[in-house]
Amino acid sequence: MTQPRILIVDQDRAAASTVARLLGEHGYQPLGPVGSCREALETAATQRPGMAIVDLRLNGACDGVDAALLLREGPGIPVILLTPASSPDILARVKKAVPCCCLAVPIDSQALLLAIESTLARQKAEQALHRSEARSRAIFAAAPTALALLDAGNLVRDVNTAAARLFGACAEAFRGRPIQEVFAARDAAILLPLLDAAGNGETARARLRCLRPEGGEFPVAVTAAPLPGVGDEPGHVLLEVRPCQTPGVRLELPDTDLTASAEGFCIIDGEDKLRQINAACVRMFALDNVPLADVALDAALPKELAASLGRDASRVIAWNEPVKKEITVTLGSADKTLLLSLFPMGLDESRRLAGCLVTDITDRKQLESQLAHMAFHDPLTGLPNRSLCLDRIRQALERSKRRDNYQYAVIFLDLDRFKLVNDSLGHHIGDRLLECVSRRLRDCVRSLDTVSRLGGDEFVVVLEETGSYREVVRIIKRMRDAMALVFPLSGHDVHITASMGIVVSPASYDKPEELLRNANIALHRAKAEGRNRFKVFNTRMLEDAIRLMDLENDLRAALKRGEFFLDYQPILALCDRRMTGFEALVRWRRPGKGVAPPNDFIPVAEDTGLIVPLGLWVLAEACRTMASWHERFPETRSMSMSVNLSAKQLAQPTLVEDVERVLRATGMDPRALKLEITETVIMDNPEVSILRLKRLKALGVRLSVDDFGTGYSSLSYLQRFPIDTLKVDRAFVSDIESSENRKIVGAVVALAHSLGLDVVAEGVELETQSDVLNGFACEAGQGFLFSRPVCREDVERLFGQGG
Repeated sequence: MTQPRILIVDQDRAAASTVARLLGEHGYQPLGPVGSCREALETAATQRPGMAIVDLRLNGACDGVDAALLLREGPGIPVILLTPASSPDILARVKKAVPCCCLAVPIDSQALLLAIESTLARQKAEQALHRSEARSRAIFAAAPTALALLDAGNLVRDVNTAAARLFGACAEAFRGRPIQEVFAARDAAILLPLLDAAGNGETARARLRCLRPEGGEFPVAVTAAPLPGVGDEPGHVLLEVRPCQTPGVRLELPDTDLTASAEGFCIIDGEDKLRQINAACVRMFALDNVPLADVALDAALPKELAASLGRDASRVIAWNEPVKKEITVTLGSADKTLLLSLFPMGLDESRRLAGCLVTDITDRKQLESQLAHMAFHDPLTGLPNRSLCLDRIRQALERSKRRDNYQYAVIFLDLDRFKLVNDSLGHHIGDRLLECVSRRLRDCVRSLDTVSRLGGDEFVVVLEETGSYREVVRIIKRMRDAMALVFPLSGHDVHITASMGIVVSPASYDKPEELLRNANIALHRAKAEGRNRFKVFNTRMLEDAIRLMDLENDLRAALKRGEFFLDYQPILALCDRRMTGFEALVRWRRPGKGVAPPNDFIPVAEDTGLIVPLGLWVLAEACRTMASWHERFPETRSMSMSVNLSAKQLAQPTLVEDVERVLRATGMDPRALKLEITETVIMDNPEVSILRLKRLKALGVRLSVDDFGTGYSSLSYLQRFPIDTLKVDRAFVSDIESSENRKIVGAVVALAHSLGLDVVAEGVELETQSDVLNGFACEAGQGFLFSRPVCREDVERLFGQGG
């Protein structure tokens, strides 16, 4: 399955990584990121992305507006431009660049996904329109009938080859000329009303005299058909010109030899007899031999086809009107779809005939059917896609409103750790796994239910006529049991689980998108509680989701408005209660809501990636503060400042450079900075962590493992980590008086000392705890026994008093 490829153009690596992760999670293939216009154009030329997301601020002489303009004008790539609030000049340039859409930063993830989906859909529609226009131009040029395209002033815009041949001059000679010059001057009274009628939206016909280039005239049948304009564009008139015999005379049989024509043609009289048929028609009708002239239709043709042609020919002859229809019949051993165009022929009422043009459109109909299927089905699994899924949900909602006893359920299912399969075994194995999951899900539901794939590893199951909650639970149990079975794929035994979010009736919904959103909310709640489980949606979940969304938006605004500040908790030597350093702790002063504790916003910052810019701000602020204290208060020069690093910060490839830049900018002594990383974060990718920690150590900073004892460190790795300090988690310290915890803390301290590390105990609140730790020769501690976290001013006041 080919994922839509999206180029990310942004000099901010953190923001670009956030966008790339969002794209990957929703089934898109991110390219880049690149940081300049030149790199964007080079990547677009080699990688051919489907679209680009471009930030206004780029490296180099060109900004995002220039890049958007060049990408649109060159490779023809649609662009989503990310811009901050700016001046009217910038906005005017943005409008000139004509990106597909423009979004304000910070980016709203849902708005970005909607913009991507709309942009790709618009691009697909434009490509289809271009192909359609190309086909129309080709048909116009190759049509065997003379055609002329006229503008609103009756000037010739274009003529096809047949018209140029009929009028006796090249196409260029007619462009821009009034069409009246082609016909006899005395026919102007007929021609002009004909053109006026077409200009007013009516199809009009007339017989006129056309001028020969060498002199003289010849009769023609002219049909003027309206071609409506698009939007504000004026309409055109399509003029069809056919040579004919003297007006008023109609041939009984055509004088043209149709035997070699690729188009099927036959003539039927008023007695349902076949008067004439060409070879192409014989082939389309799958006849063994050419029927004799004047043979009855039902004797010459298959029964169903003969009956249909007889009815339509009688109508044409009786009413002197053409008939056009499609018919699907079994001819030979195959079903064929034929386009029949019947029209009146003959000299007079008593000898009127029906001519029939026959076109085999079987292949076209099959292609249309395939295109319709592709529009509403996933190409990898063959399941209904999002559009068809929403339509099925809409139908379920309408039925639930009409019938009081109608019950349904919608299950939003997501595979747990599917990315691990893709990353470890390859995308081809991931695709095969999705196909197998699709088959198992279909086997678990009934024929009236719908299993659809939204994209990536997301599936939606619509259960109809459930009758009771018990039936829903039974089907869910079948699906979970099916997922629990091993998936044998190319020699690999793959084990996978699934989390599910469920919405069940009765529930009041007006739009299927709302129901799908709530099922997705329940799914995320299930994943947050440990995966491989299901959750039924309730309104509290929606309230929580809205609250988290508001919190995320407030966090982004808080970073811009500078609403964060630091408190500092002293760290003391346990042997003499001498202050040895501080730990910087971030706080958020929310306007109108007071100070938010870290547990309220740090997890959201982690999930959204905002922890990276927030963590960098904390590091810079803490270093700036400590450097100031070293300069102003000599007694602090032996003290250190501890700053926490999150998992996402440690994963940043620019972490070491960021720390070095902060140290240089603030003048902070690297030896006075202690970076704290939790045990779990280090062990998530130990080999990468070792390399990154060694580079940090080379800067001169000290390193500490935070919350030690709560994770699962390997002793062999612990020896290899270039760390200076272990911090004992408060969970062990708070209950240190119990014999079990006392032994654990004693073992941790002994282990640290054997490795040449010092130990800091967190959460020291009682003198008895301090005494036990001091007895173990634990070097330092922090906690409410010594001091709560305090603001910068209180610390400086303490130093100023000589404390």
